[in-house]
Amino acid sequence: MTLKTLNPLKLSPFHFAASAGCCTAGFLLTLLFCAFFIKPTTGQTEIPKREMRASWLTTVWGLDWPGIKIPAGGSAVNVTMQKQQLTRILDSMQVTGMNAVFFQVRPECDAFYPSSFEPWSAHLVASRGQDPGWDPLQYAVEEAHKRGLELHAWLNPYRFESVAGKYSGQPGDYRQTHPEWVLTYSGGGTILDPGNPGVRQLIADIVTEIVSRYDVDGVVFDDYFYAYGGTSASLDQYSQERWRPAGMDLGDWRRDNVNRMVAGVYQAIQEVKPWVTFGVSPFGIWTTDPMVAASRGLTLPSGITGSDMYKSIYCDPVAWLEAKTVDYISPQLYWPTTSSGQSYKILAPWWSEVVNRFGRHLYVSHSLSDLDPSDYPPPLAMDPAHGEFRYEEMEGLSMIEYFSKREILKSTAGYDPSEFGLQVEWNRRSDKNDAPGSVFFRSTNFFTKGIINYFRTHEFRNKALLPVKHWNPWTPLPVPANLRMEGSRLVWDAAGENLRYAVYAIPEEIAGEPGNFNSGEYLLGISWQPAFDLTNYNRYLDSHLFAVSILDRNGNESAPALMNDIPRQNRATRLVFPVDGVNLYPGFQFSWEAVPLADSYLLEVAEDSSFTAIAGRREVTGSTFPSGLLGLPENRDYYWRVYTRMAGVKDTVSEKNSFRLVEMPRVRVTYPLNEASGVEVTPLIRWESLGEGYSYRLQISTVNTFSTLLDDRMGIEGTDFRLPAGVISSFGTYYLRMLGTKGDSVTLWSDVVRFATVRIPPAIPEIINPINGAQILGESAHVIVKADLLASGFTFQWSSSSSFPWNNRSQQSVDAPDSSLVLPNLASGTWYVRCRATYSSSLYTEWSPVVSFSFLLSGISMADNPAMALQCSGLVGREPLKITFSLPGRGRMKLFLTDMTGRIRAVLREGVPVRGVHEAVIPAEKIPRGIHLVVLESDYGRKAVKIVRP
Repeated sequence: MTLKTLNPLKLSPFHFAASAGCCTAGFLLTLLFCAFFIKPTTGQTEIPKREMRASWLTTVWGLDWPGIKIPAGGSAVNVTMQKQQLTRILDSMQVTGMNAVFFQVRPECDAFYPSSFEPWSAHLVASRGQDPGWDPLQYAVEEAHKRGLELHAWLNPYRFESVAGKYSGQPGDYRQTHPEWVLTYSGGGTILDPGNPGVRQLIADIVTEIVSRYDVDGVVFDDYFYAYGGTSASLDQYSQERWRPAGMDLGDWRRDNVNRMVAGVYQAIQEVKPWVTFGVSPFGIWTTDPMVAASRGLTLPSGITGSDMYKSIYCDPVAWLEAKTVDYISPQLYWPTTSSGQSYKILAPWWSEVVNRFGRHLYVSHSLSDLDPSDYPPPLAMDPAHGEFRYEEMEGLSMIEYFSKREILKSTAGYDPSEFGLQVEWNRRSDKNDAPGSVFFRSTNFFTKGIINYFRTHEFRNKALLPVKHWNPWTPLPVPANLRMEGSRLVWDAAGENLRYAVYAIPEEIAGEPGNFNSGEYLLGISWQPAFDLTNYNRYLDSHLFAVSILDRNGNESAPALMNDIPRQNRATRLVFPVDGVNLYPGFQFSWEAVPLADSYLLEVAEDSSFTAIAGRREVTGSTFPSGLLGLPENRDYYWRVYTRMAGVKDTVSEKNSFRLVEMPRVRVTYPLNEASGVEVTPLIRWESLGEGYSYRLQISTVNTFSTLLDDRMGIEGTDFRLPAGVISSFGTYYLRMLGTKGDSVTLWSDVVRFATVRIPPAIPEIINPINGAQILGESAHVIVKADLLASGFTFQWSSSSSFPWNNRSQQSVDAPDSSLVLPNLASGTWYVRCRATYSSSLYTEWSPVVSFSFLLSGISMADNPAMALQCSGLVGREPLKITFSLPGRGRMKLFLTDMTGRIRAVLREGVPVRGVHEAVIPAEKIPRGIHLVVLESDYGRKAVKIVRP
């Protein structure tokens, strides 16, 4: 590579856009398909188009399945019942909006498929080794794929017996065939010795057989390594004497044994079917030893206490990530968001940072064991015929039903489904790889009343594709051809072998517009065949156009083909920055020219000019992308290019540019410190000087990707800055970062500082205008409350009745630092107004004392009988953007701001206001730069106005 002289990065705005028997305890759930177009609600992060959504389908002890065993001599009836039970579990996963199932096929050195190495499982049949007369793994793969679900084979690599001797003399008794492989613990359990090379080979051979014979989408191990509770120094003496290198620490040797096993399995999969995903689910806490973390260049999460699994079970997931011998890890964060010593809100972002550093994926495991039944209704947009989940009491509990019911009854302080929704939200906020994910333990906990309805209404209201394994080789995919209807089926020409297809339904009025495929809003599902049954989607036949894209087994997607669409002209984009051959500091932003009508772009970065050694690949909706999200190692040469994607036509690709990433200094923030709590709401932020001539840039956000900014200040001089009132509030968690500038050069962003503000609620608001009993003459009334630094905003209510009945009151909120509101559409007469302060995400004070005033209308800005209308300035300056809209009658409405891809950036107002003219105000600094739409949706139609913030 030819490099030019060092060319520091030019200072430019950084707006880090987000790239960024299944019958349970006493209940039978009737599962039916439901609609997928459910409008978003407020207070949640955007639902990602790509996300792992899976459950652990547990077969050991029949916890999830099977609820009945095959008796000696076989039974066709029992086989049918087992199939029905398994099918119902898969149905529940499909209805919930999941896209994968982790099916346990080797719980105790046994098999749920005809294995060449180990016997049929005693959890499936009456006697270990007895042929059940069918192949559960093959059936599960086929049925999962029919429902658009991936099927990952879940194996316990080492566990042999939960109670020592339970399989003595039975098929697969390793004490007889390989006694040197078996470690027996004083607690009663037995495992295969991780230090024996024969054990490692056995595990790799078993995985190879599964991957070779079955169309599984993944292989996953759980957290059984060396046993919990510790392993005595002499228990594995046989292996130590033969294979432990002289002078090697015992703990290091045992960890290396596990690492070698993980690496061997990964390599075995790569040699057979490299697209099969491999992951491991370790304990949720890696280590509590800061020296261990420091040796790997990491800092432990603040305030986390608990068991040190690095030393007790010799589990080192960071080593697997470093060696790139896993595609993902799924740490078991089985603690609620309210936990302190094992805080979910600390552990999830920490694991995300670690995984991003090594370029792999994080799919957090959650435990639904303490889930309480609830009364969440089905989604409002669900078809009436599919809208009821029915629960009926059942008699005669099977083993799986017994365990499930016992688990529910023993829970004395369980959790509402919203707790798990909050955990999913934290996963999404923490994600930096366009690959959030959640894996729920266990599958039949989804039969607890209310949980499916909750997820389908909230976090999983849209379908999702699986994340892309961008580190695997990629060949551009063709556009699907010959889309057509055959009866109730949408069909198209097969595009080749080993492919899947994503099916969309786009409303006709927006079909052909860019951005329709950038989220899961219009995604119907996944098909493993070149056809999709539309029986449950008849309502879309006259109002939507169907589209199909191709998915390879690594998750890469082709450009979609839209039925009856007129092909467009696609062209390659032109790369803007980095220019060819430049030396760069980390923290720069890739940029390229926007192509008209492009749906998205595919940014590809490699360590070689032929793009065989991929360093990062991301699908991007805009024309910029922050390099920091790719985790590129410094002091290396790279090449980059961009594919342009447009519906109905083949992707185009740009020329390639080269650059070298070099080390550079960064700002060190000294207050607040990372994970600080009790920080004031107007803190004096301090940092160390980078030297003479430097100025600084400061960003504050509520998400660690900084995709939305609360404050973005440039040109700060000195080494401290007082954050003004209204940027942050009490009871909040925030992220801070800084960079330095000198001339045209820009440093790397500082380490992100996560801090929490004081937990002091604001005072009950005091209305200072109008005064009680005031008389107002004009077109509107201006209400002002006394400002409060601890408030995140204020909610106003006004009514012509002092009791504020629900059918005779209006309500509107403003965000701090605003503390006033102009009351629109007032009729002459006596009015009453009150206010309460909001803080945190959903907390608020008591209402203020009511203030009454007399109002005499002296003029009207719109007609007395308005039609639905929407007005605002098309150009946003420094002043707040005032939006005026009218409704011809009382009805539901939602006023929101979107970017040009249709992604909602802010909800300005939502509710059921009265007929007439209304106003909303949004501060200019809260509108991202660029072109946006202000959209009004109501019972009376839809209006949109384009605005531009230069």
